[in-house]
Amino acid sequence: MRAYIINPIQKIFFEGRVYDIEPANGFGGFCDCGGIMSQRGWVDNWLMVAECESCWKVEAFLYDDYRFVERFEVKVLALKDFLNEILTGSEFEALIQKANGANYSYNSFSRAKRKLEEMNLRLEDILKYLRGTQLP
Repeated sequence: MRAYIINPIQKIFFEGRVYDIEPANGFGGFCDCGGIMSQRGWVDNWLMVAECESCWKVEAFLYDDYRFVERFEVKVLALKDFLNEILTGSEFEALIQKANGANYSYNSFSRAKRKLEEMNLRLEDILKYLRGTQLP
């Protein structure tokens, strides 16, 4: 499964949607490296995110009615990198230009806005973090 934690907004992208992570602490299981994992947070009661204290690997544990279903690795990405991964080049460029008050392609911006809203991301929050960002 493809999952990303998005920094600095501390949300998780999972199965095409973005969810809030409720911070938690406690024992989160054992890592493949033999280290102890600490809970980083929960999405309701069905997805726990944990981080290894030894190798810093981040994994998610999926539950169904409190029964363990699956364990999978989670990539941690900066917001800019996440947006660059899920949007086309013109959509990403339009978002950055809009955030900085520059001229932008309305069609590209509209497509990006629709994609973000379908994933449960608030456009205003994204634009706030992108202010001052330069295009690569």
